[in-house]
Amino acid sequence: MPFEEAEKFLSKQSKEWSTLIQEIGPCRLKVSDELLPHQSIIKSIFFQQLHPKAASTIYQRFLDLFNDVFPSEQDIIKNKDLLSSTGLSNQKAQTILSIADSYLQKFIPSKKKIRLLNDQEIIEQYTQIKGVGVWTVQMMLIFNQGRPDIMPTSDLAIRKKYSLLTQREYLITPTQLMKETENLSPYRTIAAWYLWQMK
Repeated sequence: MPFEEAEKFLSKQSKEWSTLIQEIGPCRLKVSDELLPHQSIIKSIFFQQLHPKAASTIYQRFLDLFNDVFPSEQDIIKNKDLLSSTGLSNQKAQTILSIADSYLQKFIPSKKKIRLLNDQEIIEQYTQIKGVGVWTVQMMLIFNQGRPDIMPTSDLAIRKKYSLLTQREYLITPTQLMKETENLSPYRTIAAWYLWQMK
């Protein structure tokens, strides 16, 4: 991802962006495609609405069921009765099983096919699975696929930091945030990364 180009582009958008980028320094966004896209989504399910430390513990228990290796879809489905022993809620366990099944049935794109789809098409395909929301797919697009133009407008931290950046006395709505960050395209992912780093 061309971070330097993105940093220059964002710095030109406003004095606030320029100051923020100077304060934080070069973008250090880490992208990892160690997991397949749908596996990255499964991992994100563990971290939904949970403190990162608690989520990490539950996720590690899940890996421990499979000798510390991310399991195949068949293994997840075969061991579905063990998922609750990790501390996963029934709802999250059902979502994970649905993702595994959807991948086997080819309802969601493979790693090869995902490259041919735009961001919105990927979001639409994944969010047809019950329990998979837009935010979860956006995290995969940012941290697994390295897509450069994602602004997770429903992310509470992003909304708070953007409100702070623009000196608002109220919390910006996701709709307002989407509208106000359109000018940051095609580098909204990098903008989001800088907002996450704000103190």
